[in-house]
Formats: sequence, C-alpha cells, structure tokens
Amino acid sequence: MAAEFVLTFAAEGILTKVAAVATEQFSLAWGFKGELARLGDSLSLMQNILRDAAEQPTDRDHAFKDWVKKLKDIAQDADDVLDEFQYEVLRRKLELQNHMKKKVLNFFSISNPIAFRLKMARKIKNINQLLAELESRATLIGLVAKQKDATPQAMVNRETVSSFDTDEKFFGREELLSDIVKTLINSNNQENLSVMPIVGMPGLGKTTLAKKVFNEPDIDKSFDKRIWVCVSDPFDVNSILRRILEVLNPTIARIESQEALLKNLQEALARKRYILVLDDVWNEDRIIWINLMNCLSKLGSRESTVIVTTRSANVASITETNPNLRRTLGLLQEDECWSILKNRAFHDDNARADLEIIGKQIAKKCAGVPLVAKFFYKIREMRWSKWSKWSN
Repeated sequence: MAAEFVLTFAAEGILTKVAAVATEQFSLAWGFKGELARLGDSLSLMQNILRDAAEQPTDRDHAFKDWVKKLKDIAQDADDVLDEFQYEVLRRKLELQNHMKKKVLNFFSISNPIAFRLKMARKIKNINQLLAELESRATLIGLVAKQKDATPQAMVNRETVSSFDTDEKFFGREELLSDIVKTLINSNNQENLSVMPIVGMPGLGKTTLAKKVFNEPDIDKSFDKRIWVCVSDPFDVNSILRRILEVLNPTIARIESQEALLKNLQEALARKRYILVLDDVWNEDRIIWINLMNCLSKLGSRESTVIVTTRSANVASITETNPNLRRTLGLLQEDECWSILKNRAFHDDNARADLEIIGKQIAKKCAGVPLVAKFFYKIREMRWSKWSKWSN
C-alpha cells in the first residue's frame, strides 16, 4: 500500500496549498476561489478514500492500481498549478516592492491580472472535472470514503512523503543548518520544552530548511521520535494533537476528546525525547498557543523541542521560549540563486557557456528569493530563445 500512503500525504500537501492560496490578501484569486474551494473538497474526499483503502486487505486488482496512478497524475497537475499561482503572488509582491523603491526590474514587468485569472480558473476547472470523473470511477470499483470528521484537521507537510528525501542539493543555508542542528543537539540539558521559530517572508525556504534539519542524521540519533505536522489555518489544538498521534500510531488516530488524545500521546511518547515540526503557523492568539504548549509539555521528556515555521514575526514572538532560539531567514546571494537555478535546469551541473551567461542574468533578477530561482527548473525544457526572453 506504499503508493496509496504516499498519495495520501501528497493530497494533504496540496490541500495545504489550497488553504494558503485562499487566504492570500491579493485580489489575484478573484474569480476562481469557488473552483479552489471545490478543488480542496475533492482532494479531501480523495484523501479519505485513500486512507480507508489503506485499512483494507492489500490485494488490489488492476482497476484500483490504475485509479491510484490517475490520481497521482492529477494531484501532480494540481500541485504544478498551485505552484504557478504562488509564484505569481510572490512575483507581484516583489514587483510592488520594486515599484515602491522606484527600481523596477525588467523581469518583474507588469502583466495582465485578468488574463492570469482566466488562465488559472480554466486550469483549476479542468482539474476539478478530472477529479469528478475519478470520483465516479471510485464508486464503480468499490472505493467509498467514510464520513469525514466535522472538526477541521491540521494538514501534514505540503509536499509528498518522498519530498523528505535528503538527496536534493541545498544552497545558501548550510551554515544556518549546521547552527540549528548543533543548537538542538546541545539542548539535551534543558529543563522545559523549547520552541525554535524559523521566520521569514514567503519563498525564502523556511520549510526546506526545516526539512533539512528534520532529516539530519545527528537529529535522528539525538531524538527518539520525529514528528512533522503542517498547520496552516485554522489553528485547532485537538486537530494538531490528533495528527501527532496519527504519525505515532495511525491505528488509533480517530480519537476526538482532548483527554483521550493526551492519554494515548503520553503512552506513545513516555520518557522519549521528541522533535516536533509545526510547519506554516499563522495563529497569533497567545491563549490558543499556550493551550497547545500546555498539552505538549505533558508529553515525552523535558528535553524535547518544537520547531515552528512562520511568515509572521508576531507568531515567532508568541511561540519562542527563548529569543536566542529564533532564526530569521534573509535573502540569498546572487551566486546562491544561480546555484539553485543551475541545479534545477542542469542536473549534471554543466551548462552551455551561452546559457550560463543568460542564467546568471536571470539569477540577478531573482531578488535573493529561493522560490523564484526554483521556479525556473522548467527552463531546462525551454528553447534557448526563451532563456533570452527571461533575461531581457
């Protein structure tokens, strides 16, 4: 059932992106928020179908495997579209900043927002139609989702489980990564649960950095349990506790009451040192955060650690247990953006001399934001003339 398991997490990751897109303050999503909501509902249903299928006998026929493959393809298409939207939102933010500074970069030339909305609406509508057809097929082959919980659920990481592989090259944050790992390892003499916020504007790589920390061999050796939960909105304490329990013991994760959740979590984490990553936290309500911390402090050993990734300095102030633990991400250097771009476009690290010149010109215009550089991984599929277009 490995394929179904991975796809469940992929669907949840895309759900997180849908939530982030829907809450953006830009009017760019005007005209297709209804389709976004429909996409979220459809993916949630698919997620439930996969979860229930994972609890059934493992013998599956060809029709089921074909259904899973089609869902994987559609989920990837949805992921690509939402990446495109988030990139456009980030591009417009940087464009606005450059206008305010009266230093408008050619790369951030003004584009037609209406045309972009229409294009996004069409793409998301097409994906929704494919998901509707897949839902009909699910019924025909005997896949039916159980009733969903009424309580909003926190969502696991925004990418697939396979995204936790450590093979992907990492640029520009090596010293910070080493510093965080060293700090966390040396925190084994602390008296209370500690919280380390990683804060920065969208696109700077907070989640990527947290994943690198999460996967470091020294972290794996130092902590008995590693848990990753993507929170986003709404921030619901019971949902977060339930998702932690789901990571530790999936067979009993459908518990509702906080008392029962804590009892099972205490058993799962008894005398264990754990590291918990809460990715993409937006909550600025101190009382709700204290409620969660009161729950977490009852679990495991006192030497445990929570990492919080957030865009908000207010969230960092509320969550941090020691100001010295906060890590704030800045912009990358130009050569670091080029390294990201080159790695995405040329896996063998060998770029033609003419393309390297153009690529470095593009790297200048990434404004130090890793997400902008990563967006150009598709450039390797472009013709040389399109490279020239981007550089100009």
